[in-house]
Amino acid sequence: MIANHLDETGAVCTRHPLAASDELLALAVVGSRAPSFHHDLASKLQGLMMSIDEIGELTMDSPAGVERAIETAHNTLREVLGLLNVNRALTKAPTKSRTTFAELATRASERVYVNLKCTLPASPLEVSQPSLIHAFALVLDVAGGPGRGRTVDASSDVANGSVSLKIAASAEPPPNAAESLALGAFVFAREGGELRCADEGRSLIVRLPVAV
Repeated sequence: MIANHLDETGAVCTRHPLAASDELLALAVVGSRAPSFHHDLASKLQGLMMSIDEIGELTMDSPAGVERAIETAHNTLREVLGLLNVNRALTKAPTKSRTTFAELATRASERVYVNLKCTLPASPLEVSQPSLIHAFALVLDVAGGPGRGRTVDASSDVANGSVSLKIAASAEPPPNAAESLALGAFVFAREGGELRCADEGRSLIVRLPVAV
């Protein structure tokens, strides 16, 4: 059972819904199929791209509208392949690498279309980036509430060998908040950090150790 996130006292948070074992089991089962699913999907996408190329060659003198449709299909496939590669990185064995807190938070916010109103510290980190960016994104998604194009206020602090970000949380968390916070808490703890709920649920705090 994945531990749920904590409050500022270190107790299991009761301000947000807790992740149920059924939902976590479903996520685990789907995740166990990820490597083979990604392989099959990549193969199908490659075949689709080759087919589009053949269509382009057969319609060399086609109207401009057909050419635009082919180019749109190519661009869409490139975006899908980009998303696929992001997910494939999450299934690989974790390898720690050097980055900064600012880079990590920025990439996470971009993934879920959340604008962080905060000057992010450039504190060095030694972490498994794919999983931590994903976990950070889950936390920001919960803090931002439903919808896209969201902006959240945050403040950072660097002290006692760790860097933290206090994020103002939406009063209306998304439906998947329980699972997102549970998974986020698990990944942050795995990287030597933590996820806490504070201010009666109005804030979420992420903390990570600064690399030497």
